[in-house]
Amino acid sequence: MPSQQLAVHRARFVDYTPGNITALAFSHQSSLKNRLTPSDLRLAIGRSNGDIEIWNPRNNWVQEFLIHGGKGRSIEGLCWSNIPGEPLRLFSIGGSTVITEWNLATGLPLRNYDCNAGVIWSIAINKSQDKLAVGCDNGTVVIIDISGGPGVLEHDIILTRQESRILSITWNDDNYVIGGCSDGRIRIWNALKSRSNDSNNYERGKLLHTMKVDKAKHESTLVWSVLYLPLKNQIVSGDSTGSVKFWDFQYATLLQSFNPHNADVLCLTTDATNTNLFSAGVDRKIFQFSYHDSKKWINSSNRLLHGNDIRCIASYQSNGADFLVSGGLEKSFVITSLSSFAHGNYRKMPLINPYNNNVLINQSQRYVVMWEESQTIKIWKVGEMNDDTNIENNYKLVCKMVLKDEENITTCAISPDGQVLVVGRYSNTKVFFLQPVNDGRKLKVTKLDNDLLLKTGSKLVQFVDNSKVVICTPDNTLFKLDLESDNDEEMVDLEISELPNTKSSFKIPYLNKINHLDVCQDYAIVSRGCGAVDVISLTTGHYKSLIRLMNSITVIKINEKKKTVIIMTADNQIYELNVDIDSLNNKTDKRLEDELSDDDGNKKGNYTNDDSTKKEEEEDNADNDVEMEDITEQRGSVFTQWTKNNIDNLPKRIQMLKEKCNGIFIDEENSNLVWFWGSTWVARLDFSIDLPLINKKKSKKRSHEGLTITDGGNFMDSKQTNEEEEDEEEEDIDIENGHDHYSHGSNNIFPSSMRTGKTDQNRAKSESQVFYFNDKYKPNLCVNFIGKNELITVERPMVLIKASKAFDLPKIVF
Repeated sequence: MPSQQLAVHRARFVDYTPGNITALAFSHQSSLKNRLTPSDLRLAIGRSNGDIEIWNPRNNWVQEFLIHGGKGRSIEGLCWSNIPGEPLRLFSIGGSTVITEWNLATGLPLRNYDCNAGVIWSIAINKSQDKLAVGCDNGTVVIIDISGGPGVLEHDIILTRQESRILSITWNDDNYVIGGCSDGRIRIWNALKSRSNDSNNYERGKLLHTMKVDKAKHESTLVWSVLYLPLKNQIVSGDSTGSVKFWDFQYATLLQSFNPHNADVLCLTTDATNTNLFSAGVDRKIFQFSYHDSKKWINSSNRLLHGNDIRCIASYQSNGADFLVSGGLEKSFVITSLSSFAHGNYRKMPLINPYNNNVLINQSQRYVVMWEESQTIKIWKVGEMNDDTNIENNYKLVCKMVLKDEENITTCAISPDGQVLVVGRYSNTKVFFLQPVNDGRKLKVTKLDNDLLLKTGSKLVQFVDNSKVVICTPDNTLFKLDLESDNDEEMVDLEISELPNTKSSFKIPYLNKINHLDVCQDYAIVSRGCGAVDVISLTTGHYKSLIRLMNSITVIKINEKKKTVIIMTADNQIYELNVDIDSLNNKTDKRLEDELSDDDGNKKGNYTNDDSTKKEEEEDNADNDVEMEDITEQRGSVFTQWTKNNIDNLPKRIQMLKEKCNGIFIDEENSNLVWFWGSTWVARLDFSIDLPLINKKKSKKRSHEGLTITDGGNFMDSKQTNEEEEDEEEEDIDIENGHDHYSHGSNNIFPSSMRTGKTDQNRAKSESQVFYFNDKYKPNLCVNFIGKNELITVERPMVLIKASKAFDLPKIVF
């Protein structure tokens, strides 16, 4: 790799602060019956700023979708409805009388339903997934019928009212509702519809039992959490005295009581067998209670994994998954193992994730732009490096904008010359002109009128040049607009290929929607959540499907000089694809796309793992060898020669990464030098030289981390999971003169004929010749060039983030 001397600005002045984690919910109930983990398993994370993140546990956890909230709209509770044959439905509550059902295709509210009872404090769904129960501050429990399908919420019944707030709520099957109240009592209501000929049934909505917890000395006890254990027929409660109590549901009597916590117990969860229970709260500790052979619960272990209050906890267990997830005021969530909680590994997730970066770098004006959900945009100017530079104060805040809109900012973009700033939300898009004044020490901000954008929302925005922008709306509409044109409200629609509705996209609608956008002077590249990549000509409007990968894409970047696009996926694979823009401009030819797609629209060969598709591929290979050779040749033309030669030889430090790639940028002087960065790392690859061949000998020794899904139940990826690869010890052997070009990796995309020995003379002798890796800078909000041979890393250490004072645990003094 050519030597390169860079000056690095380590910028820690960007005061970005994410919201606290206030709610967690898995889309499925724990089950050990199925052999494979459901492919549509997701985790929803609610934050105090109103945002909801959707995470996929596969490939060491990937954030797939982000629902933006609004000013003063904290998410206080989340609930999924998962009915076979219907799409996943997500509901939330947040300090109001309204339940919101979200549109998982657009990220917009699908329905806001007012319960007309009181401010909602808690929410739960029944076993049949067709009724919601919400507890309100005026003491009422409202049952809402959601059996009508997406967007349908209908009032069912209000249970017998009492005077105290319903702080927590849960169901026993479909028959009973259990609530924890602010007067130190646990109440059980009958929610089962009575049969007219059965006189023994209680009246529906009637209060059946009341149980009282211990009373605090100076204030009433608050029952913050209740949980029903169906396999034990027991109720578990956690309250403000730090007590965890086990109750017999049938007789409404206390079975056991523990007082392990030093402060309020805010959340409870259990495993699939109901033999392990976990509690957490203000004292930052997670306690585990185990069901002993003597039919008694014991306090078996505890761990201190958080630095501040734990607000919520969720668990999921299957044959291939074993998750205990917790989060709170620390802003990042922690993943541990249910089965090996006491001594197993844990992982604290980074603050910044690939789906949404909140920092931009403008090289021409040396600006650092940051926006927050609190409607605040800040712009700093970074000084140039010279001998007289004061390193400590080589930056200045030149602009701070506080917008009046209610909705959170979804995206921002700044023009290459640094004079135009576009701010996007789900409901509108605003344009501002930035004019330096006082010798560049301040920016004068002028709002530019554009009626079209004021009524058009945007989730992705990219500048083509200083005046033209490409915008993607929440409903997946793509268009180009010239802001300096006489008719600056006339947009040019850009079409993209239609993807077929599959079982996966039916259950999770956002999989077929655009999640990444990059543009250059002549064309735009978009990717979908399902791994599909399209190229659109900005000149003719013609489009073509480039490829459909087996895994979700975390970042894309156009290399304009080479006419390629670089992609990194959730399983840490790097692809470089050819963009034949000339043929796209000359004529509309979908022959290649049609030949490479099966009847369901999936790419033939190696791009989907549906069993039926595999069977069809085998039959096609047996009966149509010549045709498949043509398809292989056409498919190979999409990949650059670098991809064909190196896809199975990527550096181990890249393959083993847990923090996903957040961004890619390219050296302007040498387009073969490509930089990648994540929350805790920065790397560079030289695409002009092939990586050294590596032969991996895998031993049978395995670790037991268990913090990702380890079975093959992924609808997008049939190959061995990233965690399985990491679990196996590998001996890496560099082959200087590779005698065999067999594909030892998990992809097997290219036959050996595509990787001829002619490239060996261009293959590096050692990895250091083509690969650079640095984990010194962390946690990164953004990494990019800010000038010639000047790199800037925008870091946000946890210690600099303001947070409320944590609970002071007793310390052992020796």
